[in-house]
Amino acid sequence: MKYEYCSLARAALPALFVSAALMLNTSVRAQAPPGSLWYNGDFDQRNGLANERNTTVSQAAVYEDFNITGGPMWDVTAVFSDNLFFGTVVVTGADWEIRTGISEGNAGTLIASGTTSSPEVTQIECDWQGICEYGVEVTGLNVHLNPGHYWLNVTPVGNGTGRSFNVTTSGANCVGTPCGNNQNAFFNSTYFGAYFTSTANEGQPYDYSNGVIGTAVPEPHSGR
Repeated sequence: MKYEYCSLARAALPALFVSAALMLNTSVRAQAPPGSLWYNGDFDQRNGLANERNTTVSQAAVYEDFNITGGPMWDVTAVFSDNLFFGTVVVTGADWEIRTGISEGNAGTLIASGTTSSPEVTQIECDWQGICEYGVEVTGLNVHLNPGHYWLNVTPVGNGTGRSFNVTTSGANCVGTPCGNNQNAFFNSTYFGAYFTSTANEGQPYDYSNGVIGTAVPEPHSGR
């Protein structure tokens, strides 16, 4: 049986074990990562949705939306997602995408994407059974984004073992908009047979912890 999310034993683990895994210590992050232009918020201990490639799942990806409003444009230098790892997950890389115009059954337009073999993987917090949440960050980017509405995915790439779940958030310590409160995420997975569908259709109508790091650049003004 396939499992997309990790509550109620749906991670192919006993229900008590999963419940314990979601009751982690108080977040050691306590704030958005430095330089965050958008951060959807800390893990709210509620749930997680499959976000992984080449684990025991071949491919699954969560896309969370963010806004660039007003005059400043963004020069993006890094993107990240926060994920619960179950079993032995050896992160060998990370995929990332920024898209616009995603809707039900529609992948929208790909603005920028890539794969790195050297993501920064940072342990955020763990429970008493050793289940941990990790930030997976893709650095060294040079992506220019104009004001608009975008979706971000950052997927950990494994070595054929374990599971990774993008954690839910309710917006604690968020930066920018939306702030973990609009339930406008999408799920795409060849493994689970889902093509850019609302996470609500997967029984997970939540927001997910992802973020963008960079610099806000004022629009140039023409003068006389």
